[in-house]
Amino acid sequence: MVEHKEFHISLEIDVFDKLEMIKEYHGIKNVTEIVRFLITKEYREIKKSEQI
Repeated sequence: MVEHKEFHISLEIDVFDKLEMIKEYHGIKNVTEIVRFLITKEYREIKKSEQI
């Protein structure tokens, strides 16, 4: 059985506005996709630095 977890964050309006601009510029469907990418990118960078 797969366990699902929810992750809730609050963003200041200027950060949210920047995410909206990125979304529109790149034609991304929703802000969740951007946040998911940023989280996984950070995770990859952490994993890479742990290996060094």
